[in-house]
Amino acid sequence: RGPLHVALLGDLVVGNLPRLRAKADFPIEVRCVPAAAPAGERDAAIRAADAVVTTAFPWPATDAHGLRLVQVQAAGWEKVDTACLPASTTVCNAFGHARAAAEYALMTMLMWTHRWKAVEDDFRAGSWAWSGAVNGPFRNELNSRTVGIVGLGHMGREIASRVHAMGVRVLGCARTAPADASAFDHVYPLAQLDAFLTQCDFVILAIALTPETTGLIDARRLALMRRDAVLVNLARGPVVEERALYEALTGGTIAGAVIDVWWRYPDAADPSPRPSSLPFHTLPNVMMTPHSSQWTEQMMDRRWDMIVSNLRRLHRGEPLVDVVRAGRPLS
Repeated sequence: RGPLHVALLGDLVVGNLPRLRAKADFPIEVRCVPAAAPAGERDAAIRAADAVVTTAFPWPATDAHGLRLVQVQAAGWEKVDTACLPASTTVCNAFGHARAAAEYALMTMLMWTHRWKAVEDDFRAGSWAWSGAVNGPFRNELNSRTVGIVGLGHMGREIASRVHAMGVRVLGCARTAPADASAFDHVYPLAQLDAFLTQCDFVILAIALTPETTGLIDARRLALMRRDAVLVNLARGPVVEERALYEALTGGTIAGAVIDVWWRYPDAADPSPRPSSLPFHTLPNVMMTPHSSQWTEQMMDRRWDMIVSNLRRLHRGEPLVDVVRAGRPLS
C-alpha cells in the first residue's frame, strides 16, 4: 500500500505532529494546517487527505470524495458538522482523558470536604483558627459522603473506581448501566435522575452534550439537590442552565460548585473572555478552572495512541474504532 495522506488541522492538533511521527509504524504523508492558514490551503489539504485529524469541522467539503476519516482529537465531537462531510466519511472520537478527569474530581472533592482553600488562606494570613490545637471547627472526610455520577462512559466509570476505592458510597445515573457496575452501590436509569439527585452530597456531571442533555440540570433539578450538595461539572457547560446555576449558588439552593467547563470560550474576536455572562468568578462557593481538568501530558499521549491506532486501521483496511458517525460505502 502507498502512504496514508493525513491532514492535521488547527493549532491544537498540529502541535502533536511529533507524537504522530513517533507512533506511526506505517507510511504516512502529513500536511499541517495551522489555524491562521488561508482557507484555500486548508481546503486543498482536506481534499487531498485520506484522513483529517481535527477538533472541529465546520467547513463545507461534501466534494472531498477521498476523505475517508475525520478523526476528532477529543471525546466531544459536537463541533463536527456532519452535513459538511461526504456521506462516505466516517467520524471517530478519541478518549484517554478519563484518568486525569478522575484525579481532578477526587482532588476537588477532597479540597471541598477538607476546606483546603479556606484553611490554607487563613493560615498563610497568620490564623490558627482551623487547628485542633486551638479547638478549631471540625471538617468532613470524603469517605462519609455520597457521590453521584451522571454519565457512565469512560470518564464516569474511572471516577467511580477511584472514589469507590476510598470507601465512598457511589451512585450512578445513565441511560444504560455499565457491564461492570462493581464500583457502584446503585445505578439509576436516566429517567430517574430526579430521585438520584436527592441522594447525593456531590453530583458529578460526566455525560455527553446532546440535544437531549442540553439544559439537563435546570432550576427545578437544582432545587431537588440537598442544600449542602456540590455540583461538579466535567461534561460541557450547556448541560447545566447557566442562570439557574448562578441563582442556585447565590440563593443557597445548593452549597457550591466545581466548574471546569463553560458557556463561553476564547476565539479570534475575544481571546480572553469571561467564561460566562454571569459573574461566577466573584462567588466564594465556586471552584473554577479553564477546562483544564484533563489537560495533561499523559492524557494527550494516550489519546494519540488511539488516534494512530485508527489511522493504522484505515491504512490496513481494518474496521475503525470509536465510531460516532459511520460513513456509507461508496456505490
